[in-house]
Amino acid sequence: MELRHLRYFCTVAKYQSFTTAARALHVSQSGVSGQIRDLEKELGVSLLRRNQREVSLTPEGAVFLREAQEILDRSEQAIELAVRASRGQFGQLTIGLCGPATAPFLPRLIREFRKDQPGVKLALKNIDPVGQPGALVNREIDIGFARSIPPQLKPVLSSEVFFREPVLAALPKGHALGGERSVHLSQLAADRFVLYSRDGAPDLFDALVSFCKKAKFSPNIVDSPNLWQSVLTMVEADEGVALVPACVQHLRSDGVTFHPLRGRNRVLDVILAWRRNEPDAIRDTFLDLLRKSRPEILRLMQKD
Repeated sequence: MELRHLRYFCTVAKYQSFTTAARALHVSQSGVSGQIRDLEKELGVSLLRRNQREVSLTPEGAVFLREAQEILDRSEQAIELAVRASRGQFGQLTIGLCGPATAPFLPRLIREFRKDQPGVKLALKNIDPVGQPGALVNREIDIGFARSIPPQLKPVLSSEVFFREPVLAALPKGHALGGERSVHLSQLAADRFVLYSRDGAPDLFDALVSFCKKAKFSPNIVDSPNLWQSVLTMVEADEGVALVPACVQHLRSDGVTFHPLRGRNRVLDVILAWRRNEPDAIRDTFLDLLRKSRPEILRLMQKD
């Protein structure tokens, strides 16, 4: 049994005529009759009553018609959805959230994408940047944001530097350098430091420590929380100063001031990543939206 048999049967039932059905199907009448006979033979039941004036359904045929029409309708729907999926208009996409790094721009882009592609089910997962490359490999997410890609995963992941954000000094209000628009990192050499936990972001932690060493000192690290909000809370409580990506200043921090660092190359990469060699129209549509929005995102970062 093929969809052709069902289509011929449903058309004959609709017009109650082999001649009219054949005309609607653009095939010969004998072809339609032959297909219906083959279908009845396979089922072992008579579906149609035939006489010289009309064709009508048997009780078995009436039952079969409902099911056959539903199958045809579902097959047409399946074709339509497959075509829409190939155009990035239907399916599912899971995106990894990268804490404060994506907070300034990702919510707006997600709203825009949902409006433009209502047939796509969009899911979000909150995963530390260090865990997102592995989540991509394990198919937990389809698009991820990270600070770096482990060397062993580069053969299976595609990636690009989405943008670079400056590192800021976060100082408690009342700090001696609080009135300065920008500070040199060496001016903080005598301060205590609160840095984001190395367990949660080893590349970021190492980069921040490296900046200090280039400024000719090793930071006196008194605490390493695993939440950016906790880092700011400790700075606000005068536990120490912190070095933070520019995106962190979007968090609540009434008792903290943020200051650009003088000097060059005080930036951190935000890397966009996805699985390599896997065609995915929905994913590519969202990647295009991200790239299209990159100039605006960079202006936002520079403004901050």
